[in-house]
Amino acid sequence: MRDGERSNGERSDDPRSVGRRSADAEPRADAPPAQGCRAVVVCHHPDPALLQSVLDAVAPQVARVLVVANDGHAPPGPLPAGAEVVVPPRNLGLGAAYNLALRWAAEHDATHLLLLDQDSVPAPGMVAFLRAAFDGTPGEKVAAAGPLWRDRTSGRDGHFVQLGRIGVRRCRPPPGSVVPVDFLLSSGTLVGLAAAARIGDFDERLFIDHVDTEWCLRARAAGWTLRGVADARLAHALGCGPFPGPFGTLAPRIAHYPPERTYHLVRNSVALWRRPGVGWAWRIADMRRTAAMVALHLLFAPQRVRRLALTARAVRDSRRLS
Repeated sequence: MRDGERSNGERSDDPRSVGRRSADAEPRADAPPAQGCRAVVVCHHPDPALLQSVLDAVAPQVARVLVVANDGHAPPGPLPAGAEVVVPPRNLGLGAAYNLALRWAAEHDATHLLLLDQDSVPAPGMVAFLRAAFDGTPGEKVAAAGPLWRDRTSGRDGHFVQLGRIGVRRCRPPPGSVVPVDFLLSSGTLVGLAAAARIGDFDERLFIDHVDTEWCLRARAAGWTLRGVADARLAHALGCGPFPGPFGTLAPRIAHYPPERTYHLVRNSVALWRRPGVGWAWRIADMRRTAAMVALHLLFAPQRVRRLALTARAVRDSRRLS
């Protein structure tokens, strides 16, 4: 799911930029909700205070908010006006939760749906910037727009991801820019409902990781455009923070994951490598990223034996998803 981490080069701008905004276009913190926009926040045992920050930040920017409580418990804090909670009988995972929210948004006459994790706090005006990115280029089919993230744990600045000939590259465009991208992290992404109806549902079998990757690959293959918006900002958290021990001190910006999460990352990566229509540029980049992730976790993370067993199981189980 973390495409922002899958890159082998970096660029500070992009000659393919499709637009640049003036300073006058910056939304005010008290701006009205973006027209036609709804939001979903998917949570699973969230930090109550952080989840409250997410809800308080997004509620003024959209007309309605749906909270999908995948842990079976409604959030303990007060809900902002226009927010509602659904508590599924089991953990749906991200894909099924997003699909549920897409149907909910359509029932509430929305045109766009903002996807958020429980730890992603949108900056004021983020949704308005994303919504504006769908306009301005006649004849171009825009499926989704996403913000620049910043990892609150490491302080790492985000970037957008674009495919190259033999891999992917990072793009950090200057303020005011809107650039075409090939992948967007699901959290913080504004999805057009008309596009989602044509592209299809998120793949529920993937459960969590690469749910966004697979949808973006499918959207791009069908001729849809994805846009990265430099002025839209999101405070996010990658993984569980730095590695424990000396390696985490030496490389504090490399995120580590619990064993069960590495299982889903490896399983879903290998499954997508086998799927038809997935280009070699992404395959090569993700093979490098996955190999590095597995090696680092086996060398420097706790529970090495369990991680090794789950990695082997992930490769076996990937055949069911190919």
